[in-house]
Amino acid sequence: MTCFETALRRYATPGTAILSVVVGITGVILFFHLAKGPVEAIHEWLGMAFAAVAVLHVVRHRGSFAQMLRQRHMQVLAGVTVLGIAAFVALVPPKPPGNPLIRLARAAERAPIAQLAPVIGSSTDEVLARLKRAGITAEPGDTVATLASVHHRQPGELFASILPPPSR
Repeated sequence: MTCFETALRRYATPGTAILSVVVGITGVILFFHLAKGPVEAIHEWLGMAFAAVAVLHVVRHRGSFAQMLRQRHMQVLAGVTVLGIAAFVALVPPKPPGNPLIRLARAAERAPIAQLAPVIGSSTDEVLARLKRAGITAEPGDTVATLASVHHRQPGELFASILPPPSR
């Protein structure tokens, strides 16, 4: 018996069992919105580990698995599973891609300063003066994205320069 076969025999089935319990528990927690943050990360990473160990489990028991797939009830179960997945993919409306706050920041980067200034509660002249104090000469039609690129700065750095001081 090779080292790989020994490892499969020793770890594939127990690993599949343990990780399925953990992924199941974290899945229930996420489904009912009981927690987020670290639970999401645990669920995602251990889910990947579960998928890998499950493949190893199938490799270890490939003969039994092939025999099982020849049974009619298993074929029906596999077909129902595929149809269920297809229904979810087809019927669940797509979410807009990405974080909405990041999309908003990208839109602000592309807006001319004259349009951006009122949004941040400043006049165009105030924003241009703040940029000048930061060492950047700009025009009302310039965008933060363009200015950042031309002056080799990050857009966030320019936003920090143009935003008015926080009110107390």
